Amino acid sequence: APNSALKPERSESIDVGVTLRTANGLGDIGLTYFDQDTTNLITFSFAVGGYENIAAARSKGFEVSGNYDFLDWLTGSVSYTNTDAKDGTGARLVRVPEHSGDVQLRFNPDGKLSGNLLLRYNGEEQDSDGAVPSWTRVDLAGRYALKDSIEIYARIENLFDQQYQQILGYGTPGLSGHVGVRLNF
Repeated sequence: APNSALKPERSESIDVGVTLRTANGLGDIGLTYFDQDTTNLITFSFAVGGYENIAAARSKGFEVSGNYDFLDWLTGSVSYTNTDAKDGTGARLVRVPEHSGDVQLRFNPDGKLSGNLLLRYNGEEQDSDGAVPSWTRVDLAGRYALKDSIEIYARIENLFDQQYQQILGYGTPGLSGHVGVRLNF
């Protein structure tokens, strides 16, 4: 049965950031500070078998990001986030990593063909029954426009077939792929 005692979540937050562009206009770097206080944070609890409230929680930290156009057809980006997320007692919030980040290369050499390579890192995080180890995953995606209205796309997730968990005790897919056709009207 649903949790009839579940209360609505309320939060107050602040985000302050700055982005600087390179003199040649080919890149940028950004830094953002965030701080969020939440009352009645809604979270999933395996012990309860459903959703419950955490009376008080605070998440604060910073994100650093950057982008650069290496060539007309090749762009790179990086991001890193450091999050200090704790409940009202000072215990770390479950399923929130302290460190996470991405590195991505996007290519578009001739207008019809494009794609990206993504390296994603998720640091160790706490779960209700212990620690979930950090993991790194590589994904690859591409598309080819046959006409203005038809394109073929493909995506490979977890390219190197890494075994990892996002939630303690729950597996994630190994190497997997998707292929499709997109019609634009």
